[in-house]
Amino acid sequence: MSIKMPDSLLRETIQQYVDCGQNTALAARLSGVPSETFRSRLMRALAKFNVDEFLPKAQWTYPKIIQVEMAGKTALIGGDAHIWPGPVSAMWKAFCTVAKKVRPDCIVLNGDILDGARVSRHAGVLGSRAPKISAEIDACHDWLKMLPLAKHTHWTIGNHDMRVDNYLANNAPELEDYAGRLRDRFPNWQFSYSVMLNDVEVRHRFRGGIHATWNNALHAGLTIVTNHTHQLQVYAVRNRNGSHWGIETGMLGDPQSPAFEYTEGAPSRAIEGFVLLTFDEEGHLLPPEFCEMVRGRPVFRGQYLA
Repeated sequence: MSIKMPDSLLRETIQQYVDCGQNTALAARLSGVPSETFRSRLMRALAKFNVDEFLPKAQWTYPKIIQVEMAGKTALIGGDAHIWPGPVSAMWKAFCTVAKKVRPDCIVLNGDILDGARVSRHAGVLGSRAPKISAEIDACHDWLKMLPLAKHTHWTIGNHDMRVDNYLANNAPELEDYAGRLRDRFPNWQFSYSVMLNDVEVRHRFRGGIHATWNNALHAGLTIVTNHTHQLQVYAVRNRNGSHWGIETGMLGDPQSPAFEYTEGAPSRAIEGFVLLTFDEEGHLLPPEFCEMVRGRPVFRGQYLA
């Protein structure tokens, strides 16, 4: 007569089996029981439970969307700082100045805050003095200390930010738990692919090209704030449902930085800037307000910023 085994023991047996890569001999050895005993328990467990229940579930590496309620609140959004060690960019200083002035409820770093030149998949330039990623991270901490506290602090992942995690995944995946991900270096910021501020989506990139603002708003069907192109512009979509905007917030970095040597100094549409969004008491977005570089000086609400 077989002895009845508690469900807890059967479930534990399957979990040990899965944790050992479904290697019965290894699971038995680590469990401290004879192989035949473990194998017998496992057969009884698998007759009662589905092993799929115990396998790791596939999930997003970073949250797909984080929702933030914004009725009667403000959000300061900027991205593409491409931080290298050295002087702080003029537009980052302006970003911090406006943050201290308006005290936004939410601050969103909209991707590519780091540059990741040394961990890029693109070929390097002979003689380049691109900094190590550790130096970029240290500089980023110094820049972030300049910002005031906000109730909501978000960092949407940009393609340059992802260079850090991708390099580790492709070159040393065994060290993931030891080295940690980018988000582990910035615990005060919530990382995700996008943030929804009521019905306004903020993400690093969607459509590209010179008409990105129009295409973003058209294909998203709602107001959407992006970076990535380093362009600063807004396009309104008007229809029977009212208005919504495609917004690109330029860049918080300096387009003349050596991080952009790959442009070969050619003329471009890149311009420094960021945007402030204000929501009325019912949560509806009011027209966006930009800070833009004008003749080498940041301008916000019709005034030059010091």
